[in-house]
Amino acid sequence: MSRNITLLSLVAALFLGGCSLKPELNVPKMQTPQSTQEALNVNKEWWKAFNDAKLNALVDEALNGSDDLKLSALKVLKARQTFGLSEANEMPNLTANANSTRQRTSDETYAHNRAKYTDNAMGLNLAYEVDFWGRLSSQSESNWSLYLATEASRETVRNTLIHDVISAYFNLASLQARMKILEQTASAYKASYEFRAKQQKVGTISDVLANQALAQYNNVQASKESLMESYKLQQSTLAILLGKNPQALFEMQTADVTLPSALVIPEGVPSSLMENRPDIKESLENLKSKNALIGVEKAAYFPTISLTGSYGQQSADLDNILKSSANRWSFGPTLSVPIFDFGRIKQRVSISETDLQSSLVSYEQSVKKAYKEVHDALAKENLAKSRLSFQEEELKAYQKVLDLSTKRFNQGVANQLEVLDAQKGVLSSSLNVISTKQSLLTSQAELFKALGGGWRESDLIATK
Repeated sequence: MSRNITLLSLVAALFLGGCSLKPELNVPKMQTPQSTQEALNVNKEWWKAFNDAKLNALVDEALNGSDDLKLSALKVLKARQTFGLSEANEMPNLTANANSTRQRTSDETYAHNRAKYTDNAMGLNLAYEVDFWGRLSSQSESNWSLYLATEASRETVRNTLIHDVISAYFNLASLQARMKILEQTASAYKASYEFRAKQQKVGTISDVLANQALAQYNNVQASKESLMESYKLQQSTLAILLGKNPQALFEMQTADVTLPSALVIPEGVPSSLMENRPDIKESLENLKSKNALIGVEKAAYFPTISLTGSYGQQSADLDNILKSSANRWSFGPTLSVPIFDFGRIKQRVSISETDLQSSLVSYEQSVKKAYKEVHDALAKENLAKSRLSFQEEELKAYQKVLDLSTKRFNQGVANQLEVLDAQKGVLSSSLNVISTKQSLLTSQAELFKALGGGWRESDLIATK
């Protein structure tokens, strides 16, 4: 009976293992804003709320072709494989072997009885470390947390990629709109200059007025060329984001695009921000991983118990190797106990504890960064909306000034300088309106990225 109890205890120890020495993890609580939106859910495809088919197609192309995203996927795969390896290390290791050797002994051994003999053997070897102190399970737990952290990191790369593609799209649309305005303005200035040049030839206006019109035309042309340079650079940036090859980079042509309507976003910060931000998830999983590694290092203070065994056949004559008389086996535990290591284990534990403290600081830092990015994006969006409202009114006023000054000039009661100033005002205001619309849309993209996603499409309203 006692032998059966001992055997059962051994089997239980073999398969159940032992306790874990990792410390209890206390994640710090941080004060967060009270003005939150409880009912709003995150939409992972938030950019589709802009209702822009070209934008949707570019984002889809980037998600399929981005090199950064491909690298992130491979990192996730490697982390998953590493966890799989740590799981396998908790299981017994069974190997098969076979060998055949021919030997001759020395005359200086075995009482000077020189002999030749053959040794044929085949069998199975079993090795298993009993995880009494949770070293192997803690390592697996650490690797699992690293896997989850790598997945969260990939989500951060994905969100950043989407944001960068959308920002590049808005920038291209803004540059196209501004170039069209400059092109239309240049055509008007050219016609104005040609008309003034004729007037100057017949002596109705001075050389000053004619050259002012020419200078204004050349200034607009130079501004247009400057925008074209920015446009070409933005095209190549977008091509890289989409994962295009070098040939496509030099041949890429962007179709005409327009700025979509801005969205009306609900006020407040979603209460699920801490759950949705992938960088916060990544920091939290790294924190769990470092905590589990402390258990791995502390387990080194305690004995390592391994069970080893073998079973097989051995015979000098290969014809007899399968006989029952050729059977052999062995089984027994191995105990390894640290005695003097001159502080090596203690230092490794201390290093792990320091790593845990660093991860705690990184976690707090990621939370603070998340709320800062949300705060800044909300502030930029609100200020852009306010600035756009004033600039649109400014443009209307300059257009009225231009109409009035042109009529007054044609009636001979105003000079050309008044018309030129009004034209400059309309041009500057038109360009500012386009730039601010782009800033508003970009700030909304930054807000969605900062939130780790966006609100449900039903919660968002496109402005008319």
